[in-house]
Amino acid sequence: MLESDLSDPGPAQALTRKRSPLARTILGDVVQFVDFVAVTAASILVAAIYHQAVIDTEFDVQIYAAAGLVGATGVTAILRRDGFYDFERLVSTRWMARGVLARISLVMLGLIAFGFALKISESYSRFWLFAWSIVSALLLLLSRLVAGSVLRRTTTADGAFARRIAVIGKTAAAEKFKELAERGDYAATVVGIYDVNFKDAATTRAFDLTGNLAAVARAARAGEIDDIVVAVPDADPADMKALLRRLSILPVAVALAPSPHWLDHTGGSVVQIGGASILNLYRRPLEGWGGVIKTAEDRLLGAIALVIASPVLLVIAALIKLQDGGPVFFRQRRHGFNHEVFNIYKFRTMTVAEDGDEVKQAVRNDPRITPIGAFLRRYSLDELPQLINVLKGEMSLVGPRPHALAHNHAYAQAIENYSGRHKMKPGLTGWAQVNGYRGETSENELMAERVKYDLDYIDNWSLWFDLKIMALTVAAVLFPKNAY
Repeated sequence: MLESDLSDPGPAQALTRKRSPLARTILGDVVQFVDFVAVTAASILVAAIYHQAVIDTEFDVQIYAAAGLVGATGVTAILRRDGFYDFERLVSTRWMARGVLARISLVMLGLIAFGFALKISESYSRFWLFAWSIVSALLLLLSRLVAGSVLRRTTTADGAFARRIAVIGKTAAAEKFKELAERGDYAATVVGIYDVNFKDAATTRAFDLTGNLAAVARAARAGEIDDIVVAVPDADPADMKALLRRLSILPVAVALAPSPHWLDHTGGSVVQIGGASILNLYRRPLEGWGGVIKTAEDRLLGAIALVIASPVLLVIAALIKLQDGGPVFFRQRRHGFNHEVFNIYKFRTMTVAEDGDEVKQAVRNDPRITPIGAFLRRYSLDELPQLINVLKGEMSLVGPRPHALAHNHAYAQAIENYSGRHKMKPGLTGWAQVNGYRGETSENELMAERVKYDLDYIDNWSLWFDLKIMALTVAAVLFPKNAY
């Protein structure tokens, strides 16, 4: 009886499909083909303009066509591997330019190395290679701007690529899923949240499929929905198995929404361990080449910065010594990566050097701050000696700012996920600091906001992200706020 409730379309046969279902993956293939043609054609076109309009010579079309085919294959293959032809990436413009430019630069460097290895580099003009790279990058960005603009209009409720979802289960997981699904550039449309009533029959476990679930079945057969998401995480396994079996006969995709705890972690992913698929909430920071790149960045740029800043360091040290004859540097124990304790170096800016169980934060017009110290703190020059911590491997150029041990213990007790900041080395500057969260944090609410930025940085780290923060730090230092 229950099987027939879903198997028999009934009145749904009279309904007509609102639109023909179009596979989103087709769009990625189309854009990839356009990119391939564009990069290949750019190679020949740039060569033709250069040889005929600039230096007025004949050129071999075949060698430039061959280079174009190799370059186009490499660029589109890397973009495909890294997900740049996924529907969601095409719709969203976030990090688009950076990602495309980074990958086309990698391919062009590979072609240069390839040319030198085969001793054919003299057949190609350096101007042509540079111009081809620029034109190809512009064409790739243009294709994504056009595709994104078109696709964003077609993902609305009645668009050709709209994703209309019916959610089964009036639960917290369903509400959280709806909130997240309808957010962002490539938002889906949740057509409704349908209740499901589980009940025990005399001899079998069954469901009442004559109410809301029957309506879902009719909508699926009429083409009014594209996906069904089951959001009943606490259902009995036997009940859930039977429900999914009945839903599997419908011509739509069927998926499970995990618990609200999983949905709260929007940066999570599904990973494969052996033959099992699991929901991964947190990834290891700096996975793969990330740790190598981050270390190289710190050691190389840190050493360069220390050499450039050396004259300034010497002048500041002399001024502090001449001011009152006291020590030049201030050392304080702080927590670093994985809660390891290290001594942070700073120029002394106060008449005290607190490093015990109680450390009083500096406040505006603090009488403990020396005249020179006030200037140093305002422009963050007191932090320059931490370049030594960076070269020692205790700190990073960019990362969550470390706090005194006494403050660290207090915040860890009062702020959720505070200790997650220690999954990465502390930094001279950080994502929170360039967003205005620097200086005194006398209220837990302010520190909680700083922690959000720190955790966002850890979850989304990249070399480009670090370079962006460094550039923003320059502006924050020149036009300081909340620094005293």
